[in-house]
Amino acid sequence: MEFNAVTAEDWSKSVRKVFPAVVVLRTTATRTFDSYSASVGSATGFVVDKRRGFILTNRHVVRPGPVVADARFSSGEEVPVHPIYRDPVHDFGFFRYDPSAIKFLNYEEIPLAPEAACVGLEIRVVGNDSGDKVSISPGTIVRLDRGAPQYKKDGYNDFNTFYIQATSVTKVGSSGSPVIDWQGRAVALHAAGNALSTTAYFLPLERVVRALRFLQKGRKTYVNKWKPVSIPRGTLQVIFLHKWFFETRQLGLRSETEQIVRHASPASETGMLVVESVVPGGPGDKHLEPGDVLVRVNGQVQDLHSITPNYFLEVSGAVIHPLSYQQARNFRFNCGLVYVAEPGYVYLEKH
Repeated sequence: MEFNAVTAEDWSKSVRKVFPAVVVLRTTATRTFDSYSASVGSATGFVVDKRRGFILTNRHVVRPGPVVADARFSSGEEVPVHPIYRDPVHDFGFFRYDPSAIKFLNYEEIPLAPEAACVGLEIRVVGNDSGDKVSISPGTIVRLDRGAPQYKKDGYNDFNTFYIQATSVTKVGSSGSPVIDWQGRAVALHAAGNALSTTAYFLPLERVVRALRFLQKGRKTYVNKWKPVSIPRGTLQVIFLHKWFFETRQLGLRSETEQIVRHASPASETGMLVVESVVPGGPGDKHLEPGDVLVRVNGQVQDLHSITPNYFLEVSGAVIHPLSYQQARNFRFNCGLVYVAEPGYVYLEKH
């Protein structure tokens, strides 16, 4: 079916099909951890594996530290959810719930179709807008190669990935909403919106699909006791930006190298990756510097999980843990240094 042949009835059927799988998430971050303060909030998630009880949402919803959360389905049923994965860098994560606890709702998981995202695609964002139970925001995808949005200078920001940009009006609470096409497939994950314009930013789903497959290999059905599943993630501790070919030529890229890259890339490729910054003490330190154009890699990377803090020390109200990749990037320090997330009574300034 062509885009212009899609009718209002097609969209109505699509929304009715996916709506029962969209949940309102209420979260309580019980400790200040990394770049997030202890707080409460609400957001959106959606079921991507009904049999195993997997819910997809944003990383900034799952949080990197301790979190208590529940999910409210459209039937009014509420169930506790537990974090099983939050990506160290990209803005997605998964909760799990007990599917047998939902007794009064007929619903199906929402399929993920990252390959369906394209410029000009009409979409709907189905979520929990500004704390409401349901909101449906129409929009159109206008870019597939936008840089990751910047949230805070000294907090969490996604990087080393493209984002999808769309014309759509979304508000607080839409984080984690499925971005669906007329067939009821999720083509992207809503991550953020611009309060000053009708612009929304979506995370592409290629990396999400990869992580989901690893999680699905760990268990065939829901189990009460969850054992962590290893999802391989690598890093050079280098932040890259995508630059147009004319910009890489200005940086010194040789014409014969550009020809090789263009020949080996899809016809739609418009540029190459360029080093923006290097984290001190990382694998890329002393080897790469800002302005370097990435031509090839040797396949050797550092385990990203090894520099992602997964424990903390709490004493007299203070929360201390290793410095994360996120904050090392923000402040140009080595990963793993001591980081005081919450000063408590120990590290309060004396006045």
